[in-house]
Amino acid sequence: MTRRMTRRACLGGILALPYVRRAHAEVSEVTIAKQFGTLYLQQDVMEQQHLIEKHAASLGLPNLRASFPRFGGGSAVTEALLSGSLHFASGGAPSALLLWDRTRGAVKSAFAMNATSQKLLTVNPAVKTVADLQPSDRIALPAVKVSNQAVYLQMAAAKAWGTKEFSHLDAQTIGRSHPDAMAAMLSKTEINCHFSSSPFQERALAQPGVREIANSYDILGLTTCTPNTIFANASFRAENPLAWLAALAGFQEATDWINENPSDAAQLYLDNSGDKDSHANVLAAILAPGNRFTLQPAGVMQVGNFLADTGTLKRRPQRIEDLFFPEALEPGGT
Repeated sequence: MTRRMTRRACLGGILALPYVRRAHAEVSEVTIAKQFGTLYLQQDVMEQQHLIEKHAASLGLPNLRASFPRFGGGSAVTEALLSGSLHFASGGAPSALLLWDRTRGAVKSAFAMNATSQKLLTVNPAVKTVADLQPSDRIALPAVKVSNQAVYLQMAAAKAWGTKEFSHLDAQTIGRSHPDAMAAMLSKTEINCHFSSSPFQERALAQPGVREIANSYDILGLTTCTPNTIFANASFRAENPLAWLAALAGFQEATDWINENPSDAAQLYLDNSGDKDSHANVLAAILAPGNRFTLQPAGVMQVGNFLADTGTLKRRPQRIEDLFFPEALEPGGT
């Protein structure tokens, strides 16, 4: 996506403003989820720079505030969104797809967040590929069966043992936040594998005995793909059009700022997240080959088709527009 989205958002808000003021009052606070890692850096930037508040004021909502609760995994994010305590969820594209299916299209993605190759790591010297994983191996990932890492693992299992065996490794997965999963794998406790994410995967790979055995790009056969999206309920979008537009504009500005100021973004992440890693390591993770901050989706339909093929989705998306709200989707998303 480009800066055009911000301009379209502001224009749409200006045109809608008289109607909105006559129709109802909007929320006074918008809540946006974030999880652990640099993939959620846009939220840190918006929080520190008050970007949503800035755009809301320009659209006629001077008192709107934004909050950014942090969650350890996708299941808690989904529950919060469905309960109404969260307005914008952030997490794996599979979680957004499952909610789209479960709500018959009421929940859709607003945009992607980034593109990154997420890596399956191990400290087990006997494991060279996914096919080498044994029942005794334990694989930590953010949420069992529904996180993007869980679905990538299913896709890898389907390649290794056949489509009907896509769930071959599900019983060996354990839900853990990335910091806890990395620590458990490095301590060689009950977890010896971690389907990870930046910056934790780069940090773990710097340790002796840690190896990559698979990654999302290779599993999907793509040079780029979207692991995470921002998704929300259509009712919130309809009832709070200016808050919605302010959030979209805030995400776009945060994305542009990160891409233009990666060193400053790395420091902001450390200041806001409590992560004790070094600035050099976080910056290296942000700039690692294959890692990119972009709101343009890639590979989401491929994941959706896999979930439909395996019966996880009851409805098969026919096109990318089925899964994303229209004003946030640039042409060419996949």
